[in-house]
Amino acid sequence: MGVQTDIHEVPTRRETIKGTSALLGGSLLAGCASESPDGAPTDATDTTASQTTEDLTYYEVTIEPAGNRTFEEVPETYASIPGAWMDIAMGFGIQPTAVAAFDRLPLKYYDALPGVEFDADAVQTLGESAESQYDKEVFYDVDVDVHLMDPRMLKKYSGWKDTDLREIESTVGPILGSLIRFPFAGRDPYYTLYEAFEKAAQLFQRQPQYEAWVDLTESFHADIESRVPLSGEDAPTVAAFNFGFRPESGKFFAANIDAARNDTRSFRKLQVDNAFEGEEYVPFKPIGYEKLLEVDPDYIGAIGYLSYIDDARFQEIVEAAQNHETLSELSAVANGNIVRTGGQYMGPIIDLFSTEALAKQLYPEEFGEWPGSIQDVPQDEQLFDRQRVGEIVNGNI
Repeated sequence: MGVQTDIHEVPTRRETIKGTSALLGGSLLAGCASESPDGAPTDATDTTASQTTEDLTYYEVTIEPAGNRTFEEVPETYASIPGAWMDIAMGFGIQPTAVAAFDRLPLKYYDALPGVEFDADAVQTLGESAESQYDKEVFYDVDVDVHLMDPRMLKKYSGWKDTDLREIESTVGPILGSLIRFPFAGRDPYYTLYEAFEKAAQLFQRQPQYEAWVDLTESFHADIESRVPLSGEDAPTVAAFNFGFRPESGKFFAANIDAARNDTRSFRKLQVDNAFEGEEYVPFKPIGYEKLLEVDPDYIGAIGYLSYIDDARFQEIVEAAQNHETLSELSAVANGNIVRTGGQYMGPIIDLFSTEALAKQLYPEEFGEWPGSIQDVPQDEQLFDRQRVGEIVNGNI
């Protein structure tokens, strides 16, 4: 896209953040390969580098699609728009200076962690809703060190041109983020969750915290996956949907849970089968009742409803499906097997809660009953240590 090409040549912030070519002639320093909790190798040679001169220390971070940026100072403030990057930064205990808006922003996850605070009163908003037509003047007023947002999404939501993006990068701060929720513009996400998380660790120079997260998450997922009672040919089928599940709409947006996309990550961790396996996925093209009846999944998965739908509202949706003339014929609906996960805003913190919630919804006999709310899971039935997560978030590693 035009954004990706143009952004590579954008000057950066207040003489302290400079383009790659200005300092390193466009080349990166050698690094070493590592492996993320997603199982995907990462290569430090294309993500970070540091150089020291007599008077200056600086480091590089590459986050596609924007590309490479060089930092002389560690960013202290950031703004985010809908996606995983706020939760990623909160994994290091770094609260945003500004967010797109507070509608659907799932702050309850931070409330559920001992010692973790989110001061909403200290956070500015960039617009009236999560997908606002943003005003550039607001970005000037907020004046953050870095914008944790995919430049393609900022352009899509704001209606800006490439010159507007260059202006903000030149006079305010770099735009570094990457949509990992699902494919965008015909291509899969550049990064898995933990690859993006590692990028943020490099950006904020929080590598020890990141490594603590890796240890905790690998242990958590290994425990979950080892206890899943049904897998392989015996695994239940799940029809997962983006943008909610509205029984009366007749339009349902199927999500490929087998893809590397971040919003279906919880389903992969629970080793379920994709009810739409082999089907052609066309983003934003809905399927109807007939197709749902054809695949007749064991479970229906509402991506994101764990984050911004409370249990009372969710039960209303389940009941609406059960009372629906057509949907009531589905096995999943008849058996009350409609489940929900974290979805859109899912970074490392929400990932833990989402996986725990889905495990309990699918297999209560193994993992304990799902009470309907993350706050109501009894301490002796919690699948990960909230106290330890809070300690890592606060830097007590």
